[in-house]
Amino acid sequence: MCVRKFRNRCLFIVMPALGLLLSLTLLLTPGHVQAAGKDYKMTILGGSVGGVWSVITEGVAESIRRSLPDAQITTEPGKDGPNQVMISRNEVQFAVTYDATNFAAFSGMEPYKKKYPNVRTVAVLNPTGAFQFIIDEKTGIKSFQDIAEKKYPLRMSANRRGTIMHLSGEKVLEAYGASYKNIEKWGGKVHYIPSAQAVDLWDAGQLDAAQEVAQFPASRYLEHGQKHKLRMLSIDEDKLEALGKELGMEPFTIPAKTYPWQEEDCRTLNSKLILLTSADQPDDLVYDVVKAMHEKLDYLHKVHANLRDLTPEIMARDVMVELHPGAAKYYREIGVIE
Repeated sequence: MCVRKFRNRCLFIVMPALGLLLSLTLLLTPGHVQAAGKDYKMTILGGSVGGVWSVITEGVAESIRRSLPDAQITTEPGKDGPNQVMISRNEVQFAVTYDATNFAAFSGMEPYKKKYPNVRTVAVLNPTGAFQFIIDEKTGIKSFQDIAEKKYPLRMSANRRGTIMHLSGEKVLEAYGASYKNIEKWGGKVHYIPSAQAVDLWDAGQLDAAQEVAQFPASRYLEHGQKHKLRMLSIDEDKLEALGKELGMEPFTIPAKTYPWQEEDCRTLNSKLILLTSADQPDDLVYDVVKAMHEKLDYLHKVHANLRDLTPEIMARDVMVELHPGAAKYYREIGVIE
């Protein structure tokens, strides 16, 4: 009788202890460490529906889902420019944008009417977003200086208002005295339409030039070059540094033969594609998002060509607006920043 009571008492003590030990063991396995207490809710803004940014945004979201299965993540369409405003107001947690546009928001530069000092960088997604000004050879224009000197009535697409394409093109042309206003004064026409519509208008004989900020070669202009004789205009060295500082972009070279019709190196400006957030977002959230992306780099490399060369070093370095503390903490832990 005493032995039975002793055994029952031991079972009463030991079984809960074993249960607690089993729970701790499960929590300490890799899958459960990732999931434990990580039931975040977040929204990530991308670009237009069906565009490259949309694909990249969904890829980033999926990489986070795979590491944080309890997180609730939605992706929504967005725009370069307005994305920063929604981030600053904490209406969403993350967004895709260009580094230069983020710098403009942080600094209160055009197109922003005030500063948005709480925007922060989470990660570089693609280090290459080169300004490309592409013109039809039939115009006879061989340089930006030609446009101004000839007061050429150029029919061009500046892309949508407020985008990095519109703003960088505006500043480059102004540097040569060929502002959008002057082009129209000389009898030309500036269209504020996205690239897809621009090439359609070009094919219809109503456009001579378009500008893009993108990784290269851009498939759109590879195809376009099969129907038209094209030329890419270089920015002169004496203008690159000042333009770069004004726009938050870096001098850059697009090598010759990047496009079959491109005979020479093209000197231009470059901006990185980034993921941004607000300084008001919790450090733990941003840390876990960066950690999730890093853990799933192999998956991200397969999402889109823009992400195939992504490394932790690329994600962390050389951004115009400082890293969020949560992101910086993770990058320091893995040794890619000091």
